[in-house]
Order: sequence, then C-alpha cells, then structure tokens
Amino acid sequence: MLIDLSFPIQPHWRYGFKSKQVSSFQNGDAWQITEFLMRSHWFSHIDFPRHTGLEYPDSEAFSLEAYNGKASVINVNREQIANYGITTADLQLASNGRKLEKILLIRSDWGLETSWETKEFWSNSPYLTDDAIYWILDQQPTAVGFDFPQDYSIRLLQERPVSPEEQKTHTILLRNNILLIEYLTNFHSIKGDSCEFFCLPLNLKHVDGCPVRVVVRNNED
Repeated sequence: MLIDLSFPIQPHWRYGFKSKQVSSFQNGDAWQITEFLMRSHWFSHIDFPRHTGLEYPDSEAFSLEAYNGKASVINVNREQIANYGITTADLQLASNGRKLEKILLIRSDWGLETSWETKEFWSNSPYLTDDAIYWILDQQPTAVGFDFPQDYSIRLLQERPVSPEEQKTHTILLRNNILLIEYLTNFHSIKGDSCEFFCLPLNLKHVDGCPVRVVVRNNED
C-alpha cells in the first residue's frame, strides 16, 4: 500500500492558489478543462539549489535517483515539540547509530498537534538548529524531507521577506546539492525506521523547484 505524504492543493491563507474552469459542460463546451495558478515553492515541493542563487544548479543537474529510493526516518518527536530547536543530539539519538539511507526524512509529527491550515503551524513549528543542519550535511544524503517548516526564519515570512542566508537549510544543505523536500505530512504512517520513497515533480526544465506528489511504501508491504 502506498502512503501519501503530500499536502492537498487547495485554497490556503499562505498561498495565492487559484483555479477556474476555462471550458465547462455548463457553458455548453465539449470538454471540461481547468486552469490553475501555482508557484514552484507552494504546498509540498522540492527545492533545487538554483532557488538560492543564479550560480547554483537547477533541476537539470539532478536525476530522479537523487530524490527517489530508500529513505531513513529520523523520529525526533517529543512531548513538547512546539517551538523546539532540534539539535545534533536529537538527531544522533533518533538515528541510533544505524547506517542511514541516501534520503533522510526528519519526523516531528508536528502536524498531528497543529493543522497545517492554521497560522500556528507555521509560527510555532519546531525547527533545526545550525548544529543539527551541519550534522545532516555530514551524513551526505542526496535529499532530506521534513514534516515541519524546518528553518526558524520561515515563521518570519508572515511579517517580511526572508533571504536565503536566513534559512540555513538552504545555504548549508541546498547549496551543497542536498535537495530539500518541504512541507510533507503523515510520517507517523510509516512503519519502522525506513521505507521506499517516491517523489515526482513535473518534468519541467531548468526550474528552481516544483510542487511534488510524494508517496512511500513500507518495507514490509
């Protein structure tokens, strides 16, 4: 059985998503056709390094294998997870010395506590401390997925623009060609500490990012 880790694409206060029928049966058209407006970093999406600067590679530099395959789940959930800064010690304890796969999924279960549709999900989220980000860099994964807004400064986007230098996963990981798969959910449905991970953006050329449908299969299925 496949488990969907993607947010639904629907009206949301954080995004300007719009859709309309440009051809409909009600208007006497032969086909129903829908037009929609989306940006590359809305909802569940993948970041390519070009997102942070013109000198960094875009989507064409990465094969599907870079963000599909075996994934290790690192469960850092705790009783008080809101506004918690996840540290190297948390990641080390959760990984328990095991050999990690090339894709890492950092699990907080924050979405079980607070709905992603609320402002509180974004403003009170756990986040990665700088030392935790460097720990991930040291593991040299090809991609990392998160079920929470992983940079502390993401909450500041409700108030002002935020530069790449303020979002440390983007400067420390993404600029080192470790892809970020952001705003995922349902990590609690993954059994065990690893799974088969499928992440498929649209086949757009030379993009900085793209919405994705992400699903996993439990190893025992």
